[in-house]
Amino acid sequence: MTEVAIVKKQRSCVILAGANAARRVRDEGLRPDGISTLVGASGGPKWLCISQLDRVLIGEFFRERTAPIATLGSSIGSFRNMCYATSSPMAALETLEYGYVNQTYDSARPTPAEITAAGERILRDVLGSRGAEEVAGNPVWRSHFVTVRGRGPLASEKKALLAPALLASALANAVSRRSLRAFWDRVVFHSGASPSVDFRNLYTVNTALNAENVCAAVLASGSIPLVMAGVPTPAGAPVGNYRDGGITDYHFDLGFEHPDGLVLYPHFFPYLVPGWFDKSFRWRWVRGGAMQNVILVAPSPGWVAKLPYGKIPDRDDFVKLSTEERLRYWNAVTEAGKQVAEDFYELWQTGAIADELIEVGGDQALHKLALSA
Repeated sequence: MTEVAIVKKQRSCVILAGANAARRVRDEGLRPDGISTLVGASGGPKWLCISQLDRVLIGEFFRERTAPIATLGSSIGSFRNMCYATSSPMAALETLEYGYVNQTYDSARPTPAEITAAGERILRDVLGSRGAEEVAGNPVWRSHFVTVRGRGPLASEKKALLAPALLASALANAVSRRSLRAFWDRVVFHSGASPSVDFRNLYTVNTALNAENVCAAVLASGSIPLVMAGVPTPAGAPVGNYRDGGITDYHFDLGFEHPDGLVLYPHFFPYLVPGWFDKSFRWRWVRGGAMQNVILVAPSPGWVAKLPYGKIPDRDDFVKLSTEERLRYWNAVTEAGKQVAEDFYELWQTGAIADELIEVGGDQALHKLALSA
């Protein structure tokens, strides 16, 4: 008898799931009404590799959603999640992608003020005349935009004060993440009467969203120190200068309470770095034990390897590439991202996700599991 080799399809996405999430998916399938929280990480242009996945989520997966769902994001994660809470989310996502990809500057080294102004223009184009009101009042999509408020010299716009203060907070973080509370307050802008997500670590101030502060809150959530200007006190928030929420919550360490249900995390990497200063501290990266109720969807390493330059976009592209090269590259990535979205859609629709997800637990390193898949 001739043996027939069965070749497993090489997927463009990987699915990582904590023990409880994996059990539920295997028992029930991946059910949209089983998701209670949607998370979006910091990462700027890295988002472009999953912008097509966002379209599938909002246009197909969550299309019939009527029960409240909490969204939690920092930086570009806030920009993306804001789109979900508008009355025309697909159009908002497309406007965000177009504006983000096509931002250009007169010089190779634009000032923080110029970059901030460009970010605000993108947001106002996405929101239009009613978008801020829609986001603040959406009864289904309960937004949570994470920002930080700098203390002392970290509230300054003067590089001579801000740069050494940033270094001091980074050095303190190297000793302990908890030390960040001496330098930064986490401020979470939330829709609804009260927040649907409560953090268990670092000092957190909760502030209600309203039509007057949505744009400022989301802009602040992505305002990288020294790259962009801080955002002065958004309406209704404690007085201060507000900056990128990725400083405390880059990919999130999942140290937060969420409603009953599962957490869906569309991400650009198959691993999670807690805070901005933790990128080189692999021992701090989130382990499987913290992902009990999480389903993480990310592009596969094999898919990334086939992209131009063998990587997903990042902010350095503005400096290392000409405008024409960057535009070709970023547009190629967004087009290639359709395969990531289509693979997720197929896994969900056919139920094959139950067989192809990678279960994680305990001290397992997420990136090592994804690489071996």
